[in-house]
Amino acid sequence: MDTKVICTLNDAWTEWLKGNKFPIAFFGDSTIDGANTSNWIENSIGTDHQPPYAFPKRLEKLLIEATSNPSLRIYNAGFSGRTSSHGVEYLEEEFSGSSPYHDVKMVGIGFGINDRLLYENEKAYRDGFKANIKAMIHWFYSKNIQPFLLTTQAILQPGVSTQYADEYPMRTSCHIETIANEVKRELAKEYHLELIDINQFTEMFLLYSAYSAVDIISDTLHFGDIGHQYEAELLFAHLCPQTIIIDSNTKIDYSTQKIINSVPDDWVTMAKKVEDKFKVFVNHIKADAEDMKIMDVWVFNSGKEKIMLKAFKSIPETLTYVKVNGVLSRLTNLETILDLLDLGLHRIEVFTGASTFVDFKGFIMTYL
Repeated sequence: MDTKVICTLNDAWTEWLKGNKFPIAFFGDSTIDGANTSNWIENSIGTDHQPPYAFPKRLEKLLIEATSNPSLRIYNAGFSGRTSSHGVEYLEEEFSGSSPYHDVKMVGIGFGINDRLLYENEKAYRDGFKANIKAMIHWFYSKNIQPFLLTTQAILQPGVSTQYADEYPMRTSCHIETIANEVKRELAKEYHLELIDINQFTEMFLLYSAYSAVDIISDTLHFGDIGHQYEAELLFAHLCPQTIIIDSNTKIDYSTQKIINSVPDDWVTMAKKVEDKFKVFVNHIKADAEDMKIMDVWVFNSGKEKIMLKAFKSIPETLTYVKVNGVLSRLTNLETILDLLDLGLHRIEVFTGASTFVDFKGFIMTYL
């Protein structure tokens, strides 16, 4: 069987920028389905499942915002209570024939959380799960669909609950991470597949975000609305190559390579002397007084604490303002503290205001 790469996540991004649908599906259990999110209804095989607060729909919304392409689709193929063996069983009905997902181009393979309940020991869990994931990979390639792999959402089960101690001895977070997720990491290398390590990032979110555990994962197994929004942001950061992923103190200015919707390069000044840490800036007079966007960036905070966002400009009187996640703040000083950014995705936009002056240096982001 040919397992040559058909397409990549970057192919998806450029297809969306071109205005194409290029659907991607996320295939797995209740943590994809959206159990524990608002207005959730359990999925049925062969339907176009769109729970509004589960991460696939939230991701789709973010991608449409970033690409201005309302035709793109993210499919939710999550099934509550199901295992990887169910996944193998569901392939034909979910992704071929008359299914609304028959046109899928790429599928992110999840599963693994419920599989630990099927086996008597770790060896059996590993072997059974690995065989099923390999079967899915082979099936997708046989249908000219590109698979990629997802580690599982982090959960809050440090030890086996007393009510399940005898029946399910492997019902712990550790068993999922050290067996199912390790299998996926190995298979990603073996088949040269892209892998998104959802477990690593969602564990960080549980540990270090400003939200309480109750707010994130009230039943210890399923993320709620807040957690699914974070997962959507995490996946966006992997799908949108324009995202700046930060985990240390960071400067963003006009030499940053992932700026979008910026000024013409002949408006940019290269400083002869470094001031406020900025080597380049814009201090220009344009022909009209129309409000103009002069910088636009997506930033994903992957660190362990909030990050302080500070903006800089050159002239006190100019009307420059910034939107952080849609919230407007005017730069009334040469240096303005704007916000504390929690773990996750943030859109930061800079505007001139109704003025002929184009005045902005950049941002300094500092962990507290």
